[in-house]
Amino acid sequence: MKYFHLFFCIFIVGSISAQSAEEKDNKSIIIWKTDYLLTWGDFQGEPGKNVYARAQTSYKIEIVPRNVLVDSEDNIQGVEKLTVEAQFYKKKSFKALSNYTASLLRHEQLHFDIAELYARKIRARFTELKAAKEAKFSLYWENYSVLWKECRALQKEYDATTNHGRELYINKKWDAAIKQELELLAKFE
Repeated sequence: MKYFHLFFCIFIVGSISAQSAEEKDNKSIIIWKTDYLLTWGDFQGEPGKNVYARAQTSYKIEIVPRNVLVDSEDNIQGVEKLTVEAQFYKKKSFKALSNYTASLLRHEQLHFDIAELYARKIRARFTELKAAKEAKFSLYWENYSVLWKECRALQKEYDATTNHGRELYINKKWDAAIKQELELLAKFE
């Protein structure tokens, strides 16, 4: 029972604390779609005082529905509806340059694309769990957490190897590789 309460509390507290007023406003959130590319107008946040980035994409892989009901046996009620969305947060994403380049925008788009890649990986894993008739919240949360950490690590690697998008040739190689991986997981879009 303690185990159930711990995971349930972590999930609920994490969802509540991550949900600011602007995140609740769907006009400030973009859900990843194949036919939509970010524009500089989507970057509506302000950089912090000690931020030296040229631009920053704020994203999240959100479990939906947001308010998951979990019973005392750690089973998700309505598990068949459980999925994830890659979300871009307009009011937390910013541009800090006066000359915004297409290559920098493409770099930021790829951060969002990487989030969608991991959303697809999570959806694929959730599909496997559902096919196995698994409904344990702790198992879904564990799989989500592992893949979320992988996503964060890949995002850092992407920035490091491309020098935050300055290495245009390397950025193009990343773009092609991520596009290929997205295609391989197209059925989980």
